[in-house]
This record gives sequence, structure tokens and C-alpha cells, in this order.
Amino acid sequence: MRTKRDAESNKQNVTLESLQRQFTYSEILRITNNFERILGKGGFGTVYYGYIDDTQVAVKMLSHSSVQGYQQFQSEVRLLMRVHHRNLTTLVGYCYEGTNMGLVYEYMAKGDLEAHLSDGNAKTLTWEDRLRIATNAAQGLEYLHCACKPPIVHRDVKTTNILLNENLQAKLADFGLSKIFPSDGDTHVSTVVAGTPGYLDPEYYVHNKLVDREKRCL
Repeated sequence: MRTKRDAESNKQNVTLESLQRQFTYSEILRITNNFERILGKGGFGTVYYGYIDDTQVAVKMLSHSSVQGYQQFQSEVRLLMRVHHRNLTTLVGYCYEGTNMGLVYEYMAKGDLEAHLSDGNAKTLTWEDRLRIATNAAQGLEYLHCACKPPIVHRDVKTTNILLNENLQAKLADFGLSKIFPSDGDTHVSTVVAGTPGYLDPEYYVHNKLVDREKRCL
């Protein structure tokens, strides 16, 4: 059953999704004010703060030295173009101009969950906040595993890939390693292990197989 909160969340996403398009590199420079403000850095590249009209966005630019960045860039664009859920980060658009490649997302004002769980900030989240964040992340995963046909496995769920908006609503991010199950009815897919050590499913790590547990979804 759809709730009022679901409807409001979907209404906000409609605005962002309507902006979803391909940007030129010149437009990216204008959006980020020549990459003025850095929000964070990772293996993929650097994330910058930006504006499209009156909408805040985050722009993740692929580093030219990133080894697997191009494959992850393609994977993330393809996946985010087809999935939409209140607990998944919304793709506003992308840039693919020569060696300049980037992804434009909705802006998540409170950053990643990791920053709120470190020693200096551990007291900023109440237990109610923590439970809601865990539930939000679980709902995002449930959508990928159970509502998407064929199912999608994120493969890199960790605190730095759970982002928070100004209301501490959590959304899963960074889908570059995600794997889509084949549509031929297979219950598992063999694949090279990918993800962050310490966060990997032990069964997947040992057997190199992602198991479709769709039948367990309610």
C-alpha cells in the first residue's frame, strides 16, 4: 500500500528524473562552477557540488587514471536509467564527452553514513535515526532483489555507499559493481568476486557465485 510519505518522495524524484539527460562538458563546468567545491573522492574519481537552475546536485567525474572506471561508469548509467526507488540515489544525468565522463546525481546534504558513525560524530544519530536508516537501506536492497526483473545485486553495500539527505533519509549509492541476473531463470550467476573486503557475502567470496534468493522475497 502506498503511503503519503511514498507519494511525496516519488513526487520529489519526478522533478529530478525529468531532468535526466546527457550533459556536455561545458555544461558540467557551469554546473560545478569550474569544479569549485569538492564533496569527496574515491576510486572512481572526485565528487563535486553543483547547481542546475535551483536544484542542488552532486557531480561525480571519472578520474583519467581509474583502471575500471569506464566499465563502472557504463554499468551505473545503465542501471540507474532503469531503476527508480525512494531509497536509491536518483541519477539526474551524465556526461560522456571524449575522456570527460561524469554522473550527475541528486544532492544528499548529510553525506554518507560513515561520516556519522565515526568517533567524533557518533552521537549525532539517535537510535531512532539509526533504525530508520537501516530500514531505508534494507528497503532499497529489497527493491533491487525482489521488485526488479531480473533481480539486481549491488555487491558493494557499506556505510560509505549509504547516503543521507537533509531529513536523514537513507539511499543506496554507487552502483558501478552491481550485477544483473540473467533473465533465463538461473538461480545463480558465476562472476569474479568484486566489492570491499569485510563487506562481502562469505558464500559469494568462497564460491564466486551470486545466488538469486528471489523466492524468499515476500
